[in-house]
Amino acid sequence: MSLAAPLYMLRHGETAWNLERRMQGGKDSDLTERGRAQAAAMGRALAAELAREPGPTVFLRSPLGRARETALIVGQVLGLDRAAWRDDIRLAELGYGEWEGFTWPEIEVDHPEAMARWRADPEGFCPPGGETHHALRRRSAELLAEIAASRARTVIVSHGVSGAVIRGLHLGLDARAMFVLEKPQDAFFRLLAGREERILAAETPEAARSR
Repeated sequence: MSLAAPLYMLRHGETAWNLERRMQGGKDSDLTERGRAQAAAMGRALAAELAREPGPTVFLRSPLGRARETALIVGQVLGLDRAAWRDDIRLAELGYGEWEGFTWPEIEVDHPEAMARWRADPEGFCPPGGETHHALRRRSAELLAEIAASRARTVIVSHGVSGAVIRGLHLGLDARAMFVLEKPQDAFFRLLAGREERILAAETPEAARSR
């Protein structure tokens, strides 16, 4: 589905569980100091983007705590009222069921073939008590269709997998291609007319040294 107005896709900043490489899904973990800095950097980069074409913007976020905290930091940089953000449950992360809170090495003790099975069937595979990629695609497609129909510039703060699915749907990718899309926390994406542009939200050490 084609977007007539830009859609900006942001992932929440780094969390404590990201550092520990734990599956988060519907559970939550606080942003780290670096995660809060990443959110502020995304806010500054987004402010520059939105200033290029001033106009009304819709602000959506996942209702999970790490996305809400990121959105509030981004909003502070933009000078938004807290009430400008609208929670949408369809932006929540893929549910990992019984695996939430565990690392992959811990999961593989009882499920040694889990990752291989997931890579083989990324659309149909379902963690115990969790959610399939197909179900995530369905709720994501519904939301993306609404955004496209609104023809309104939109900013979304969501998660690694749920955000990648929206991007993949916009780009016309299949489940396997969506599965391996980059999911940065120091950059975000501008989606428009079947294409995406990666926008760096933090200066890299290499760039700083080159000055």
